[in-house]
Order: sequence, then C-alpha cells, then structure tokens
Amino acid sequence: MTQKGTSDVERTERGLRPTLRRGAAIAALMMLVPGGANAAAEDPGDQKAKIDRQIIATAGGLDAVSRQLIAASDALRRTDGLLAKARTDLGTKQKALTGAENHLKGVNSQLKIAQSEERRARGDLTTINTNQVRTKRLVGGVARQSYMTGGLGSFDLTLQILMSRKNPSETMSLADIVMRQQNGVLTSLAGEKASKTAAINRLGAASRRVARLKVQAGTAVTAATTARNNARSAKTRLESLRRTQITQRDSLERQRKADLKLLAWQKGESSRLGRVLASRAAARAKAARQARMAVPPPAAAPRAPSRSSGFLEPPASPSSIVSEFGMRRNPVLKIWMLHAGVDWALACGTPVYASAAGEVVTATYNSVAGNYVVVDHGFVRGVNLATMYEHLSAFAVRGGTVKKGQLVGYVGTTGRSTGCHLHYTTLNDGQAVDPRSWIG
Repeated sequence: MTQKGTSDVERTERGLRPTLRRGAAIAALMMLVPGGANAAAEDPGDQKAKIDRQIIATAGGLDAVSRQLIAASDALRRTDGLLAKARTDLGTKQKALTGAENHLKGVNSQLKIAQSEERRARGDLTTINTNQVRTKRLVGGVARQSYMTGGLGSFDLTLQILMSRKNPSETMSLADIVMRQQNGVLTSLAGEKASKTAAINRLGAASRRVARLKVQAGTAVTAATTARNNARSAKTRLESLRRTQITQRDSLERQRKADLKLLAWQKGESSRLGRVLASRAAARAKAARQARMAVPPPAAAPRAPSRSSGFLEPPASPSSIVSEFGMRRNPVLKIWMLHAGVDWALACGTPVYASAAGEVVTATYNSVAGNYVVVDHGFVRGVNLATMYEHLSAFAVRGGTVKKGQLVGYVGTTGRSTGCHLHYTTLNDGQAVDPRSWIG
C-alpha cells in the first residue's frame, strides 16, 4: 500500500512540475499587454501571427493541464474508495482487539479464583496434617502408658478404678474407649487429608489449564493489537495521500482557470490586431481602387470551372466535409468548445490549393495544427479575409503571394490529429467563421 501510494504521489508531482513552471511563464506573458514601445515598433501582422501562435500553444497547454486534472481527480476518487475500506477495516480490527482484551480479563479473573482456591485447599491440608500429627502423638502416649502399667495406663487411673464402685473391668474399658476414639479421629483425618489432596490436585490442574488459556488469550491480544496498528497505519497513509492529491488537484484547477483566462486575453488581442489589419487592408483597397481608376484594368486571365458559388474556392467538394463548424464536446478537455473550421476527409498527399489570391503570412508548425499555412486575402466584403490550412504533410509555399488555385501544400495528419484530413478555417478580421459562408 505504501509503495503504490508513494508512486501515485510521485507520478502526479512529476506531471505537475512543468505545468507550474509554465504557469509562471503565462503570468509573465500576461504582463506584456499591447501599447508599449516594443508593441508599437512591431508590425501588427507579425504581432498577430505571434499571438496566434501563442493561442495555439496555450490551447495545447490547456489540453495537457486538463488531462492531468482528469487523472488527478480519478486518482483522488480511487484513494477515497481505499480510504473508506481502510476505515471500515480499522473499526473491525478495533472491535476484535476489544473482544480479545475483554476475554483476557475474564481469563485473568478465573486464574485468580482458581489460584486462591488452591491456596485455601493447601492451607486446609496443612491444618489436617498438623492435627493428624498431634492426634498420633496422643494415641501413642496413651498406648505406651497402658502397656507400661499393664494396661491400666497410670497410677492415678489404677487408683480411680480401685476406689470406684463400678466393676473394674468396666472402668478399664475407658482406656480402650479413649484409644478407639483417638483412632477414629485419625481415620477421619486420614480421609479428610485424602479428599483435600484430591481437591488440590484438581484445583492445580484447573489453575494450569486457566494459565494456558491466559497465555493463549495474551497471544490473541498481541495479534489483534498488531492487526489494529497495521490498519491504523494504512488509514493514516491514505489520509496523507488524499491530502497531497487534493492539493495537486486544486493546483491543476487553478492552472486550468489561468490558462482559460490567458486564452481569452490572447483571443481578444488577436481580434484587436485583426481590426488593425482590416484597417490596413481597407487602406490598401482604397489605394488599389484609386490606382485602377488611373490605369486601365488588365485583361482577365482564364479561370478553371469553379466548384463554388462563393468568393472562396473550396479545397474539395463540400460533400466531403465530415465535421462542421460549431460547438462540440472536446474529446480531451471534456468540455464544449468551438470547432473553428470544417474538416475534409482527404487522403494524405492530396494537393491543397489556395482558395483565393493573397499573401502567405505564415507557413509553420505547432503541436495542435501541425504544419499549417495562413493566406491573407485582403479586404473583402467589408472584412479582412484570411484562410488557414492545417495538418499538412508538406509545404509548397513558405511566403510571398499566391494566386487562386495555386498549390500551397499536401494533406497530412500532423499535429493533434487522428487521421489524414484537412482542417480548413476562414477568418474575418481575425475571428473564425463558418467557411460555408464564403464557399457557397
């Protein structure tokens, strides 16, 4: 029990240390609010790309913290179950110990009574032996005196017999009567001695039997005490483990809340930078309109037949979409979250083309999106429009401008992915919207 409990604590602490260190980094990041000298010097597009990368990193960290929180909660529930059993076991062992102690007290009382009765019987036997010795001496004296005086015992006794009016033969029988009475006393004492001796033997055997029972009862008390102490130690260890696990769970819950707070801040900052980019795109669009008014428009290039009635050309037929944009239960976090795009079920290696002309603002990798490309399409229908292509197996572009239908990469399953597919996102002023609103 101790080794398992200790290993559970060590595993949880090892998982908690990087989370706590990351928490310190998050706190520092929260202090880097926009508006300072560095923020003013950095291009808004670069700032937004950096924030977007931070959003993905924070989301990945939130995933890890949530998994650790689930594991910590499960471990705590298991410990609570074990602790309930340990408390029940301790109560059972304590009752057994109390019963053994009470039994030992009863046996001790029986032993004291048996030993007392044995001592009393031995005292009675000593008295009987003393009386027997005294009686034997008296009878022996009478017999000697009778023998030495010819059977009359003594001169005084002879004189009493001669002066008596009774028949001398009757008087002489008095001595015989005394002898017979003394011999009767001896016989009675001998019988009483035999009875007391038998009683002593019986009481001695009883005392020895009770003494053996006392040893057995004492052994039972020792075993019950050991079992009770082991149960108490097990309960104490589980209570200590439970306190540790509660502390770890609470720390993870605080970290999860901090991650959610940071994620909200980062998304807000991304939105702000998106508005800045939208303003710049609007300015570029205005300048482009003014330039078109001054220069005749070039001849339009021929276009391939479109699969969409919208502004954006979809990566594949919309019938291939297997997961729509919207809220769904995150399989890792166990909470409802926005699925900020649509998933196309395409084989790994399938070419991925730009949905519209634009500028490649990033082509990089992170642990959630894997290899991904973001293309800024400029100011369209009053918003700054961008598209994002995730989980690519390889890049076809790394920067610069692309034309509509130009190859940007290949379908893969990099990042947090369960299989080959393309996650496709559309951004209005930096905010994810349903791609169907653009692809028709």
